[in-house]
Amino acid sequence: MRAPVNDSDVEAVELSAATDAHGQRAVATLLEAWARRPVPGDTVSTARLLVAASEHAAYAGEARRALRLARRALATGEQVAPDTRCYVVSALLLRGHLREAFALVEEVLEDRPADVEVYEFLGEELARHGRCDDAARVWTAGLFRCAGDGEATEVLLAAMRRGRGPQRPVDVRDEVDVHDEVDVRDEVDVRDDSVDVREPVGARPAVVLPGQAPALD
Repeated sequence: MRAPVNDSDVEAVELSAATDAHGQRAVATLLEAWARRPVPGDTVSTARLLVAASEHAAYAGEARRALRLARRALATGEQVAPDTRCYVVSALLLRGHLREAFALVEEVLEDRPADVEVYEFLGEELARHGRCDDAARVWTAGLFRCAGDGEATEVLLAAMRRGRGPQRPVDVRDEVDVHDEVDVRDEVDVRDDSVDVREPVGARPAVVLPGQAPALD
């Protein structure tokens, strides 16, 4: 039987991990093993271990595994700040499951309308995956719903500034050559049952906040 683990143990393992895919994969495997076999004296929840394992699997480039681990964390019913569902959103975005991710974003914001950490986290995840307009929409909703809370306002404004990132002039010569060939097999995993083949090519789902009409592209 292994020794009980606490937050310091988890932090030490995460900080000592090699930054390459092999090292991140090894940490994910260890954290998952700890979650699978809890022992008396553990002070870290199973969900917390699975969320950490999911994040390291993502760093290792294992998107499917990251999503599986995040969903297992959610299934425990335990809460990981700011909300366990936020980590599922992160993994869904990594897998490219946009509609499911956005539906979950709406659900979380409906349940946690005044939680600034939720707005900050979800906005940053959307921005990190290139959904800058959706991120701005989430942060703006947070500013309205947390109005009157000066600290919350500062947090969200700082997130918006980070999300914009450095600006640079666009050189059209940097754009993709129109003659480049694109193999659609590289874009869609035909084994992925979440892909709706009836959806028009190029359709871009967006976050629709509760009580808000869908934005038109």
